[in-house]
Amino acid sequence: MFSKGKLVKLTITAYKDEKFKEKQGDAMEALINPEGYKETFTVKYDETQPSGNNGNAPKFNKITPGEFTFRLLFDSTGVFNSVESLDDALKSIQDNITAFKPSFLDKKEDKIDKGVFDDIEKFKKLAISFNGSTHQNNSLIIAWGALIVKCKLTKLDIEYKLFNASGYPIRAVATIGCINTISDEERKAIENKQSPDLTHIRYVQAGDTLPLMTYRIYGDPSYYLEVAKANKLQNFRTLKAGQKIIFPPIQKN
Repeated sequence: MFSKGKLVKLTITAYKDEKFKEKQGDAMEALINPEGYKETFTVKYDETQPSGNNGNAPKFNKITPGEFTFRLLFDSTGVFNSVESLDDALKSIQDNITAFKPSFLDKKEDKIDKGVFDDIEKFKKLAISFNGSTHQNNSLIIAWGALIVKCKLTKLDIEYKLFNASGYPIRAVATIGCINTISDEERKAIENKQSPDLTHIRYVQAGDTLPLMTYRIYGDPSYYLEVAKANKLQNFRTLKAGQKIIFPPIQKN
């Protein structure tokens, strides 16, 4: 059931750099929110076996960055124009997917109906096109409520479903895979979670308070005022989901 008020929509925003400072184009906003998404982690072990041994216990090597999978719907049939919830959408189409508003709604009558062609090309340009200035593809932020995923696209499968009389696709389902990515500064701050003597970076989740987050890092909520000062927070009582908070090293007496 959806709460009253404006519905928060899933958005995908592209950035030219891995520090997410230089935005690339406009964000794409979901017409219909997904029912779910898939998150995958892989634990790597060193299973090297010394000569002459029958076997040995695997030794932890690393945990690979989280991988996310989303399904997106591109549609220009007009079927989803009046759909307000995912349940309503599933009555129109069996696939459990996210829908993006098609650009054909803004086209003039004398133009050729290209269906979802332009929308798919726009998405491909944002997600997988090579950027000559950075020598890599764009970085993405997929945001939906408390979900804030900073990632790079690793896979894009597009299945074209319907076509108009001109041969242009009017419905397509895109399955995207992306890998979580953070800057070196953020990665170093997030590692070594048990040490209060290192800088940590956390992102606010729904229900978080600054004293609670401070307790998780330092084991003592009384340092929240120092954290608020370090982050130049005007009002530490109104944290927003997805907001980045830096927890600096502390010196205990």
